Amino acid sequence: MNNQMNSQMNHRMNRRQLLNHINQVSFAVDDTKLYLDTHPCDTEALEYFRKMSQQRNESLKEYAAAYGPLTIDTAEDSCTERWNWINEPWPWQEGGC
Repeated sequence: MNNQMNSQMNHRMNRRQLLNHINQVSFAVDDTKLYLDTHPCDTEALEYFRKMSQQRNESLKEYAAAYGPLTIDTAEDSCTERWNWINEPWPWQEGGC
């Protein structure tokens, strides 16, 4: 049910909002990874890491489907017929970064 809520939330975001959300959850994932390096038995942090990672992956897939991939691991989601992601505007070309 939580995945469905995240997906619905992302559907209501425009391109810039979705990119900002991806940046926020990516920061949370990276920061939590660093914390877990020194606190590997913190189950609450591990659960938070998993939740943020899932949100990041879902948001990246949604962004790729709508605007083209931001990362190579989502290229397959938007380049089904040919390798066309180079033809899309880069995020910084629209003031996204």
